[in-house]
Amino acid sequence: MVSLFFVLMKGSIINFIGIHFFDIDLVIIIITYLLLMDGETGAGVFALGQGLLIDVYSGGPLGLFTLLYLMLFLSIHIGSGLLDIRSIKGQAIIILLAVLLKGGLLISFLHVFPLEIHISYSLFWVFAGSGVCSGLAGPLILRIFRSVETLIVGPIEGDSENGIWI
Repeated sequence: MVSLFFVLMKGSIINFIGIHFFDIDLVIIIITYLLLMDGETGAGVFALGQGLLIDVYSGGPLGLFTLLYLMLFLSIHIGSGLLDIRSIKGQAIIILLAVLLKGGLLISFLHVFPLEIHISYSLFWVFAGSGVCSGLAGPLILRIFRSVETLIVGPIEGDSENGIWI
């Protein structure tokens, strides 16, 4: 629910501040965290639910964000097989590539649907800036999520600090 609130309010906050290049995609970071900690089922259900909720609350075509977030989940899952998702460098690269893929897929989907949306080339720089910011902030945010989970639930047996996060 926090992720939905963040996504719905993010546009208003960014327009108020006026900084479009320094966007952090929290949904992709949460999908990565859930894939890392809860496995494929938890991350897939979250991606599906998040996509459905955004479809309901956005003015776009129904199914657009559901398909988008399920494809992002799949790409993060495949990326975690190719890169070490437990290392900081692997997390940053996977999140960066997922944000760039999200931008590319969103533009592709908007061209497929019969909507009259004009896309400028500066939007690609916004996607690149968002990918870099999300990739750099992602491991830190994942660490914060893990620390909050450890405070609430307690340490998980067999989960060493050095094995997962460093």
